[in-house]
Amino acid sequence: MRYITEQELRDSFAGGVPPRFVLPADCRLTPLAEQYLRDLRLLGDESLPDRRRKPEHMTHLNGREMVYKTHPRILLRGKLDTLESDILLVMVGCDDAWRALLLDALQLVRNVLAADVKDAPLPPWKLGGMDAEEVHRGSHHPEAFGLSGHLLPAPEQGLLAAQLNRLRAVCREAELAGIAAWQDGALLRHEDCILALNRLSSYFYLLQLRAATGAGPNGERNGRT
Repeated sequence: MRYITEQELRDSFAGGVPPRFVLPADCRLTPLAEQYLRDLRLLGDESLPDRRRKPEHMTHLNGREMVYKTHPRILLRGKLDTLESDILLVMVGCDDAWRALLLDALQLVRNVLAADVKDAPLPPWKLGGMDAEEVHRGSHHPEAFGLSGHLLPAPEQGLLAAQLNRLRAVCREAELAGIAAWQDGALLRHEDCILALNRLSSYFYLLQLRAATGAGPNGERNGRT
């Protein structure tokens, strides 16, 4: 089922308003589209049948299409929404230096969401001044933090390290939701977004190592934040 929007009607009427409008059997009108047609006197004053009204269990996928709220792309947007809200919660309790590093992550999540909604490429990005390859390389070298191997989360590492570990885990969930949402047979759309979410989870792990080992937000050793 497809919903016809006001903008779609305006575009189709750009060459002139038709004498009448017939709603296709497999389509519905958004409330603004319905009002637009009424203003043009292309709909009668009688109430539209219930089938033309937006059901509560459906939502807009884009400006032209309505889908069930269980649609994979809607589920992905929910994961990204959760990740964004979790980043904001951590930022509230951080000092300015940590907050600046998390601001990069916040903007990337918002850009991934926008890329899905607009079906557009992801803009260039960096995290803490690092590109995708630098984030990947940094997260695979715990020895840079004086560790003999990768670090398992533990309570004694402090609150910030635990919060960053949660961001890493939530980001991984968003990455998997993205694969499910953008996979079309053998084709995977928005591979740029999948890469970004993968590297973002690695970035959170890198920040987690800094916090857990007492390094500052820029890697300096000045005690645990």
